[in-house]
Amino acid sequence: MDMRTLLIKYWEMAVAFLVAMTVVGFILFSSPGMAGNDGYYHISIASIIWEQGLIFEFPYLEFTLLDSEHYVDMHMLFHLLQSPFTAWLDLESAAKLASATFIALTFVLFVWLLKQYKIRYPLFWVFILLILSESFLYRMMMPRPPIFALAYTWLAFHFLLQKRFVALTVVACLFAWTYKVFPILLPMAVIAMAVYYLCEQKVTVKPLFAVLAGIAAGMIITPYFPDNVEFLYHAIQAKILSDGYVAGVGNEWYPLKTLALLKDAYIPLGLYLAGILMTNREEWRSDPARLFWFLLASMWLVMLFKSRRFIEFFPPAALFFFLFSIRSHLDRFSVTSVLTTMRGRFAAFALVSAVILSGVTMLSGTYEWLQRRMPVEAYHGGSQWLAENTPEGSTIFHTDWDDFPRMFFHNRHNRYIVGLDPDYMRLKDADMYSDWRKISRGKINHPEDMILNKFGAEYVFTDTRHKRFIKAADNNMRMKRMFFDKYTVVYRVLPSPDLPSL
Repeated sequence: MDMRTLLIKYWEMAVAFLVAMTVVGFILFSSPGMAGNDGYYHISIASIIWEQGLIFEFPYLEFTLLDSEHYVDMHMLFHLLQSPFTAWLDLESAAKLASATFIALTFVLFVWLLKQYKIRYPLFWVFILLILSESFLYRMMMPRPPIFALAYTWLAFHFLLQKRFVALTVVACLFAWTYKVFPILLPMAVIAMAVYYLCEQKVTVKPLFAVLAGIAAGMIITPYFPDNVEFLYHAIQAKILSDGYVAGVGNEWYPLKTLALLKDAYIPLGLYLAGILMTNREEWRSDPARLFWFLLASMWLVMLFKSRRFIEFFPPAALFFFLFSIRSHLDRFSVTSVLTTMRGRFAAFALVSAVILSGVTMLSGTYEWLQRRMPVEAYHGGSQWLAENTPEGSTIFHTDWDDFPRMFFHNRHNRYIVGLDPDYMRLKDADMYSDWRKISRGKINHPEDMILNKFGAEYVFTDTRHKRFIKAADNNMRMKRMFFDKYTVVYRVLPSPDLPSL
């Protein structure tokens, strides 16, 4: 097959790749920082893997479940795929280019699926996918594995509908190597079983067995077995099975307020409702794909009410449900015939105008969101001072769990208290977590002996947003400022009330 034939056959996929790469790349590389915080950790791990191979000893978070004896890389395949980008780019550029590339490839998969199911006008729907929600696009731009979760769930849908259970097992295995949210394939398998029964009057457990087999393979065929099983259990227990969050987790685990949800997700919510209204009773059982996406989108919507992080899954699921609901209408639709009448031209103009307006609003909102991010170099000054003025391997007491990714990005010379998720520290030692939290919030008037003796840290790092802690530290004779800039402050904890000369 020559190049011309390939271009004719795959030109829509190529256009989807270029559009996504251009738009996402422009937004990311225009930003002073990265989307989110954890990406600083992920690209740093990818860099270490490229230089040294897989990581088995991780001495940077000894107070957490990810200590040097139990460290597991639950995102191993993601880091392996990120790692080549670190070979020839600085870490910031590598993270951004990798994110743009992964998103663009996922858009190619989207077009491929639409063509597989004969849904017309795929490039128009690519644009709709791009503007579904500010939060959705922002989270996809994070240098984290959610974009792969999206791709795996789409592939799982295809293999479930086609009853290709061996391929489904492979997807489940790859998912388990890539991202710790792979258990979401289990309810998808159950939904597929329900669809088989309702549409074909067949009872089968093959989808569930295929997913379980893939997950088991992914969890066992890894250098991190069996510690990864225990780690996954703790993660599910803390985030999914609990009624509330004991530790102060990130905002992503809390629900959006109603008005904020309506503002951010009005397009997918509208598509979801439109899909329901356009489906009559008989069509639910005659179209397995439509029923599957309705049930899956409904599940993601319920989960979104519990946690805003499920904005990663609901918008595209709502879009797929809508597309399968109008698939037969699209087959009969003709742009040319619509434009032959004044009424049709007016309707087309109104639709295109609404889409463009929504697109500008969503994309500019995401752009502005990223522009407000702290620059990559925000923690460089404080982290560099610590690297140059403290013993190698010494522990730094820091006042926020989400400081760790940025500190680790700039400084692998030191060790840290808590990072990635406060539950990782709480689940290992609840008392120590409680003390760390009280100190960080300025609730202990004289924490210096506790910092020195219990945490083994002589130096304290805080960002300038911790006003209460900074005020208490500045008024403490045993806390001496050693460094400060616009974003960070570093203190040395003096060993006794007698202030030595430094």
